[in-house]
Amino acid sequence: MTTTGALLTELDTGAEPVGLLDEGAKREIRRAALTAVCVPGYQVPFGSREMPVARGWGSGGLQVTLAVIGEDDTVKVIDQGDDGGVNAANLRRLIATSTGCAESADTREATVVQTRHRVPEEAMTAGHLLVYQVPVPEPLRGVQKSVAECARMHAEADYSAMWVSLYEDLVRNGMITKSTGYPVLVGGRYVMATTPIPRWDVPRLHRSEQLNLFGAGREKRIYAVPPHTDVTPLAFDDVPFEVEHAPGARCRRCGSDDAFLVEAGARGGYVCSDTEWCARVQAGDADLAAHRDRAPLSLRPDPGRRALDTRTAPVRPAPARRVRSAGSPEWALRVDGMGKVFGAVGVDPDGTVAGTGPAHGTAISPTTGAVVAAWDVSFDVAPGEALGLIGESGSGKSTVLACVIGDEVATRGEVRLAEVDDGRTDVLRLSSPDRRQLRVATMAVVHQNPAVGLDLGVSAGGNIAERLTAAGWRGYHDIRRRAAELLDRVEIPLSRMDDSVRTFSGGMRQRVQIAKALATEPPVLLLDEPTTGLDASVAAGVLDLLRAVLAERAVAAVVVSHDFAVIEALTDRTMVMQLGRVVERGLTDQLFHDPHHPYTQRLVAAARR
Repeated sequence: MTTTGALLTELDTGAEPVGLLDEGAKREIRRAALTAVCVPGYQVPFGSREMPVARGWGSGGLQVTLAVIGEDDTVKVIDQGDDGGVNAANLRRLIATSTGCAESADTREATVVQTRHRVPEEAMTAGHLLVYQVPVPEPLRGVQKSVAECARMHAEADYSAMWVSLYEDLVRNGMITKSTGYPVLVGGRYVMATTPIPRWDVPRLHRSEQLNLFGAGREKRIYAVPPHTDVTPLAFDDVPFEVEHAPGARCRRCGSDDAFLVEAGARGGYVCSDTEWCARVQAGDADLAAHRDRAPLSLRPDPGRRALDTRTAPVRPAPARRVRSAGSPEWALRVDGMGKVFGAVGVDPDGTVAGTGPAHGTAISPTTGAVVAAWDVSFDVAPGEALGLIGESGSGKSTVLACVIGDEVATRGEVRLAEVDDGRTDVLRLSSPDRRQLRVATMAVVHQNPAVGLDLGVSAGGNIAERLTAAGWRGYHDIRRRAAELLDRVEIPLSRMDDSVRTFSGGMRQRVQIAKALATEPPVLLLDEPTTGLDASVAAGVLDLLRAVLAERAVAAVVVSHDFAVIEALTDRTMVMQLGRVVERGLTDQLFHDPHHPYTQRLVAAARR
């Protein structure tokens, strides 16, 4: 590989540089750039080797520039706002010499501007192409480490975790402190990180005249903001987006107070970040009035608009539940013929799986070896009613719940919700994104392990904010009030509202999970072993809370447990499962006092010990 030193030697001697970009690589980058322009904000992967340049030269930006620039263009390179720095000068010289284009430090003369850290203070026009050297392209990296999960979140526009990060920043600091990389919504669809520019420059992307191309070399991603595209900073409705600004600050050299200023170091004071603009202001070669008109002065910090502690303020009511039509079913949730088989399915003509079930004492098919986790399970639950599913470990009760939730793909059966198309649509046939969306406002889950239902690194209020923002809430103060009301309801001290859930006990975590599940007033609540693993006294408190919650809300609940005491405390009707089949069903108190099936009798006897 050609080294940076060798490249500069070739430039000094007038030799044609080698090892930069061949025509095939350029075509690959151009195709990626065209795709990025067609889908604003979407990160387009491209195949290319690393550029043989020094660290800090921005290989992604350089690749894009070299792929799109021509002999008739004029290139300008900005490094931290400076045109005359070593990196900027060397890059400008490398690009000009290797492509035959002209070079300039004047934005007005340039057609292609490659930048790290700044959008020029000079107005950009339709004749400009602005190429950004991007160090970190993924806006979700701070909230999600899985690359696959980040891709899913982008595909489904699932950005609630990003909103939670802003919420947590406001809670900790009273303002959003994020500077470079501030998240924005591009074209009303994709969240994009504005790396590498500061917040001051973010408004310049909104409906800009120039084409913006972002190149990330290490991650091999290109994305774009085409001209006249909406670019909206993520900000709560009641906590406006702000740019960086120090009250009373002016450039020590040119006197500007409407440009992006940086601290001047040991000498003190502030200076313009854009050295070209500063020099032109000093030389009287700048349109100061036009610059002031386009400066984001209205977005300067205003402490009066920032977040206040509103935990005890009046609570905005939760979204009203949809009024059912006259033909709506009486049940809220209905499950018909649910079955789940792990392995090859061998179903008999009568709809059974031969050789399995309680009569045979096994859930494993003798002919195929498949495990029949659940088969032919049917039930419905009305608003205000709680149904219990009880059985020992391996009985299939949790599998049924997992299929209803969508964590497992059912082998057969149907699931209907009265809130979805008045119960006419089988939600098992919906796409995975649509089913996940149902879990936001229609069907909430309380997991056995709170770590599954909560982000332990986020505060108690932030976990509730995740559900509310996913449901479309955008008022910071409304979210705070709602979270405070719910946490108070589940007896979490408001003094702990902003503490990380990781510092909570098991019982407190379970209470936070219940509060989160109730945040959007879902009509269906699914509880999977809600007290397993808790101390007896803590479990009793959680049961008391759940009993009160179910009594005061018209919620249809399904409670899965192996403990008859839990089922007796919470449910109206119960189904008993053994080896994947329902062996008995009836009113809970009747089953407890007069069980008929031998298996149910053993469960009741165990509960009475």
